[in-house]
Amino acid sequence: MGSFFSNEIIRTPINWPIFADNSRPALELHSLPLFISIDQEGGRVLRLGFPFTQVPAPAEMGGGEDPEGTVRHYAQVTSRELKLAGINMNLSPVLDVNLRGPEGLMASRCLGTDPETVSRLGGLYIQELQKGGIMAAAKHFPGIGDIALDPHHDLPLQEKDPEGLEATELVPFRKAVSLPVSAVMMTHTLYPALDPKWPASLSQTIITGLLRENLGYQGLVITDDLEMGAIGKHYEIEEAVITAFQGGADILLICHDPEKIERAYFFLLKALKRGTIPSRLLENSLQRILALKNKNLRACHPPSEEAVRDYFLPK
Repeated sequence: MGSFFSNEIIRTPINWPIFADNSRPALELHSLPLFISIDQEGGRVLRLGFPFTQVPAPAEMGGGEDPEGTVRHYAQVTSRELKLAGINMNLSPVLDVNLRGPEGLMASRCLGTDPETVSRLGGLYIQELQKGGIMAAAKHFPGIGDIALDPHHDLPLQEKDPEGLEATELVPFRKAVSLPVSAVMMTHTLYPALDPKWPASLSQTIITGLLRENLGYQGLVITDDLEMGAIGKHYEIEEAVITAFQGGADILLICHDPEKIERAYFFLLKALKRGTIPSRLLENSLQRILALKNKNLRACHPPSEEAVRDYFLPK
């Protein structure tokens, strides 16, 4: 279905067409390549080092003299370079609204401190990235610009009421849905006013009820990495994947441990065979995945080594 690349396996852009070639068997078998995704936000979340363009942090892009021009430029550069790298999806932009000042957890990763700015700049980034042939994944739904605890370490709590979320956090995501953005990534954060039991990434109330039914989003839903502390410290991987899938997520990210990936896969397979997971959920997810691939990837071809060398190693 897809691959996710982190900076742990990246060395040089000259190697990237080899990684992209992993998509060829899927292309030959189904006429559609894999999703190949990466986090290339800018600033401290920049998985591709030199000679890829070192994109500034979203807060820098949004806080300069010409934020629209800056965002447009770097979205265009990012789409061009990711295509050369054989990547077709960027897990970006961050649509969280920084509500905790310059020292806030998400401060450097946010495009602004008010929902209108984040909506405008985030929408522009999505449009330019997707115009360049790279699918965008807006994150972290329904918004983590006002949390103090990092989900990489443990489960954050966001106690804002639905009206407060609607007035601020949800505004940029409504904009993204209207474009529409190719994918939305769910956060591992608990919102008791929306669902007192499950974090957003595992919550049917938030994924299906809020995102799909309330906001009207019909595209791809991706979880954040299910090995992060917010999930891993509180749930076994089997419980996490089945709850997220039943909640409405289409793609379940497990980014590091092959043993957990295998456990999750076979657990879901058994659940489908037993009928624990209704077959219609799988059918609906497959339809969304195939629709997105048909729209964006049918004419996709892995980059040539020559094209990569010409761009990154000019004579």
